[in-house]
Amino acid sequence: MNLIEEPQSGGQEPAPAAGNHESPGTGSGHRHDEPPEKGPRRRSTEQHSGRLGPADKVVLSYLMIVGVLIIAHYSRVKLWWLLVPLHLLAMAIIFAMGRRIDPSVGGHTRAERPDSVSLGGMSIVRSWYPLILIPLTYKELGYLIPLVHPYDFDRELALIDQRMLGVDPIAWLDRINNPVLTLIMQLAYLTYYIMPIVLGIVLWRARRFADYQFFLFVILLGFYTSYLGYIAVPAIGPRFFLDPSAARPLAGPGVTAIRGFLDRMEGVTRDCFPSGHTQLTLLVLFCAHRFQKRVFYILLPAGSALIVSTVYLRYHYVIDVLAGMAAAAVIAMTADWLFKAIDGSVVNRRASV
Repeated sequence: MNLIEEPQSGGQEPAPAAGNHESPGTGSGHRHDEPPEKGPRRRSTEQHSGRLGPADKVVLSYLMIVGVLIIAHYSRVKLWWLLVPLHLLAMAIIFAMGRRIDPSVGGHTRAERPDSVSLGGMSIVRSWYPLILIPLTYKELGYLIPLVHPYDFDRELALIDQRMLGVDPIAWLDRINNPVLTLIMQLAYLTYYIMPIVLGIVLWRARRFADYQFFLFVILLGFYTSYLGYIAVPAIGPRFFLDPSAARPLAGPGVTAIRGFLDRMEGVTRDCFPSGHTQLTLLVLFCAHRFQKRVFYILLPAGSALIVSTVYLRYHYVIDVLAGMAAAAVIAMTADWLFKAIDGSVVNRRASV
């Protein structure tokens, strides 16, 4: 997981000049005419595969925090006897994967030679398991939040909106409520579930594994800080809290089916504050702008519509969106420092256009 600054553009390493060859048997990947590397020392494959990376540490920290909350409220969390061992088991598996050496990586770290890595099964699992774990940890919140913090803050959040804007934003947006716009907003809202995966796959296929690991670290920070926000400030959202007579129902071709599918898939999870949809969308755009400019310009229109849709579709209060923007800004501004502090390495700042 060591991300070091790479002299690459677009994921391609420049070809060596004629007559510049690697020393036989060194396995360092350096050419004779290159000066000694400054900054963090590059680690061997065994060192890389035998330690936890920044993304692993984010997941472990979240599992530990939620596990402590479960134990602290065990009298109300009836399934504590199952959830606590599951958290411990997940943490043990992550530690075990961190210690396992993957011999298929060859003589270079992924950050060192992104164009010459032969990825093995364990490397793929270690790089993608956090994204697979996210929906499982999310579903857990639907059960835990009412037990750990049994108070909904919808009234307070709605009042903040009204005092801040001088009007109820849901009632105001009802003026432009029409089936075509609602369908567009609902489809934009769905892109939240695919944007992180799209950017992750683009970076992975381009063999920009160092950039992918930084992207994964940022995305996990976004997801899990928003999850902790849901626990701290539970709210069911305007769609459930709103007086049915205050605005017309949202309708349109396919809208009812999509909303029903999302309700069945997500359940009633108190996941309003901050707006995770806003926070994660901005973080994906931040990473895309940094590493894949073309992807950024493709995702930008959908991401912008997605953020607007969170209020239009009555999933979030305006204060939720502002909190999500603030959280994303803090993560984006501190990501390099946090990554270096956790991993002791430098992040590549060069983007692919």
